[in-house]
Amino acid sequence: MRRLFLLSIIVAAIGCASSTGPPTLRLNCEDRFSTVWTSAQTAVVILGGKIIYASESSGTIHGRIEVDVLGSMVELNITVSRLPDQRPGAPQMITVTVKAVEPKVSDPDPNRIEELRLLEEHYLALVGNRAVCGSPM
Repeated sequence: MRRLFLLSIIVAAIGCASSTGPPTLRLNCEDRFSTVWTSAQTAVVILGGKIIYASESSGTIHGRIEVDVLGSMVELNITVSRLPDQRPGAPQMITVTVKAVEPKVSDPDPNRIEELRLLEEHYLALVGNRAVCGSPM
């Protein structure tokens, strides 16, 4: 019981810490990290992008969308992480975080920032739709 209480505190702290950061999707899965990992990569391709780098051991994916609506390149920096329980078959809290950036643009206009945010949200929706392993949190 104490372990469950500590886990809920950690999850709440992560939720608070990421509320001002990049968009995040949280899934409660049972031994399904590989399902979410594959979905995270597939979503980049569905958006018309390419996977530039992917390391499952570090949970890092870098994608690139060569041309978007405004005609510039966008990079997606994605992290897939988990707080695993050591028991086989136990639920795992898996978090997918994405940040869309335009390389070499240090001060984008507010409209462009909003479009990048919408792209991030669309990406997370694609991951969530493909990674059917529990209810989103």
